[in-house]
Amino acid sequence: MATILFADDDALLADLIYPKLKACGHDVTVVDNGYSVLSAALRIRPDLIILDNRMPGLRGPELLPVLQREERTANIPLLILTSLTGQRAMAEALRAGVSDYMTKPFSPQDLADRIVSLLESCEAVKAVGAR
Repeated sequence: MATILFADDDALLADLIYPKLKACGHDVTVVDNGYSVLSAALRIRPDLIILDNRMPGLRGPELLPVLQREERTANIPLLILTSLTGQRAMAEALRAGVSDYMTKPFSPQDLADRIVSLLESCEAVKAVGAR
């Protein structure tokens, strides 16, 4: 289905999410820090990046502008998955250019559904742009 880069420093969460995404047919790469996000994104060119807002190295808010400036990663949709709740944190992330924002705790099925929705939206936008 899609190539997904999942970035979170919580190994237990990664162990929960990885098999769920694989079972949905996605090719999944897991990294645990912001610097690894950059190198992995350039190497595998994912269809979607799921990013924890608080990780070692570069954090989500620091990483987003770097991804947006790099031509090879600028158009990759980004889903923030974070423990930061509240309208302000979500509004700041969306203003900064993330495609979607999801708070922890969450159900793996809700995440899988969100991924499908995001990927479908991106495909629709690409199709309109290609006309």
